[in-house]
Amino acid sequence: MIDKKFFKIGANVVAKFRKHTFEKALDINGKKFKGYFDKDGQLSKYGINKRANKLKRQASNLTAAAPTAPILSSDLLRDWKLRKVTNNGFSFGTTAFGDRVEHLAKKGRVISKDGKALPKDIANYLMKEADRYVEKKLGKIKGDTINIKIT
Repeated sequence: MIDKKFFKIGANVVAKFRKHTFEKALDINGKKFKGYFDKDGQLSKYGINKRANKLKRQASNLTAAAPTAPILSSDLLRDWKLRKVTNNGFSFGTTAFGDRVEHLAKKGRVISKDGKALPKDIANYLMKEADRYVEKKLGKIKGDTINIKIT
């Protein structure tokens, strides 16, 4: 039912993932990323400089809209790519900056994690589109037997 043609949706999923993480500044669990504060609860030097657009290679258009997002130069944002589309799925992720994702996770800024590749809203979008695709395909089948194997 679901074939390689459907899994081209991967490009849309990557775009939604980028928007969720870097523009809306939401983590893998759909919560806002914490601010850049020091141990005393004051805005850290990094946070002050980021808000003032004083950091080297800063993508000010992105950091101004979402100052708590895990983005500075937009390198990490652009590194999230659709890697491969196959007959039974697709894969996406970072191609060069996986170490940055791990570093952010250690700091409590979890972008993705084992066992949960997509935020709930994007997973729901994917399931909704899969349902539509299957319904469309089933409408074209007349008189065939469909076997579903659940393992």
